[in-house]
Amino acid sequence: MITPFRKSTRFINCTIGGHPKADAILCREGTIKTIGLSDEISGDETIDLRGGIVYPGFTDSHIHLLGLGVSLETLCLNNIISLEKIIEKVVQKIKKVSKEQWFQGWGWDQNNWADTGYPTKEMLDAVSPNIPIYLKRIDGHTAWVNSRALTIANITKDTKDPDGGKILRDNYGEPTGILIDSAMELVSRFIPKYSRAAKKRMLLMAISLLNRLGITFVHDAGTDLETIEILKDIISEKQLNICIYAMLNDDHRVYDSYLTSGPFFDDNGYLTIRTIKLFLDGALGSRGAALLRPYYDDPENTGIILLNTQQAINKVKKFNGAGFQVSIHCIGDRANRIGLHIFETVGERKLRNRIEHAQILHPNDIKRFAEIGVIPSMQPAHCTSDMHWINKRLGTDRLHKAYNWQSLLTSGTIIAGGSDAPVESPDPLSGIYAAVTRKDNSGHPAGGWRRHERLTIEQAILMYTEWPAYAAFTENTRGKIKSGFHAHFTVLSNNLTSIPPEDILHTKVLFTIVNGKVVYAE
Repeated sequence: MITPFRKSTRFINCTIGGHPKADAILCREGTIKTIGLSDEISGDETIDLRGGIVYPGFTDSHIHLLGLGVSLETLCLNNIISLEKIIEKVVQKIKKVSKEQWFQGWGWDQNNWADTGYPTKEMLDAVSPNIPIYLKRIDGHTAWVNSRALTIANITKDTKDPDGGKILRDNYGEPTGILIDSAMELVSRFIPKYSRAAKKRMLLMAISLLNRLGITFVHDAGTDLETIEILKDIISEKQLNICIYAMLNDDHRVYDSYLTSGPFFDDNGYLTIRTIKLFLDGALGSRGAALLRPYYDDPENTGIILLNTQQAINKVKKFNGAGFQVSIHCIGDRANRIGLHIFETVGERKLRNRIEHAQILHPNDIKRFAEIGVIPSMQPAHCTSDMHWINKRLGTDRLHKAYNWQSLLTSGTIIAGGSDAPVESPDPLSGIYAAVTRKDNSGHPAGGWRRHERLTIEQAILMYTEWPAYAAFTENTRGKIKSGFHAHFTVLSNNLTSIPPEDILHTKVLFTIVNGKVVYAE
């Protein structure tokens, strides 16, 4: 019998965290074989890492992969600080759209404007009365539409709010053009769907961007069947340059077959399907996050609960019973308390159930994560984006409930770190910077916002390496530079543990390596 040739790759001229005397890594078939000195290790191929610092491949534990790809081809309204500029952008772009098409954009945030009230349909009607316009808010939980879109969807004064959603209305009961959470679907279902070819193109664009940012592994927070089939095609074509841990959408048409067959594991670790995602509430910026007390700037509103508690209990019991981890979107303190109650009631601890975001927590609930065995999956950039306006939503007496990273770690849990891209930038270095400083990228506020909840640089790195591996049941194969582990590396120009925090933002990704293959080189 002839033994097949197994090509090995030797990565040299590098500094390796946890291995101070080593300067080389030998990999074979996507696995780390040896860590040592370059003059003592031989391989079939040698790659010079140019003096870079090797970290375990960075992971984004909460990202919307297709959404990120769509955002790269859609009008971006992110970080625009005035309503007038938003309108100008729409005017410029809509000229290229025919009357048969829908005009779409995303990323607007009224909290960035001088007048932080919601915009109206009339503002878009003045731009185009005939072309339907659909603009998603930055959090993805609110849509701003014009009258043409409302007419197509037959939304009138008499249309009732759907369960888990709200149609904002003026003083006369007429829809204003703002649709929150499930009310968005009243219009979005009329928008033509992207073709399979378009989705594939956008997925590949998103993956290429993530590779440039040093990301080797993502937890895709809401995946449908067609996206899964496209990803399998990309794997078969040997084009998938990132590993994906997919969370199935809460749609029986998506998860039914998997509940019968069980979790899915690609042979080479590129695609794993063993999580189902539920939504309990909306977003804080659009006042849809479910709070224990009313919003400070909307005293009649405590947010939206999207899923009945008993329904959620039944789903968690069913999904855990089939061997699937459950991830529940909870932002407000009321939603988080309900989510923890659900997991405490029927959740199976061994399945490492998760709460996605966990942004606003009552102090009594912080320790419950560790006690129940629930993993908080959190995105540091949400804190540094929201800190500029969160006091308007909560009032100063509730700010102690927001983004309690250090308190959670001290209570005994871990945190899986991510971005929620395209809601925030998918750049993990930006996330690490936010975690250790609690400042925005311009350095504000001095000293950091609620600085006692900052992470150490070592904790922040774990948040993007080891801890996401545990949250995805891969702590024995990912998240460390160790013999026998998958060869996923992020190679940086700086040692993050020995530079001032502000220099994290100036650090470059030199190489991204997935399964021993260089997928990005500066």
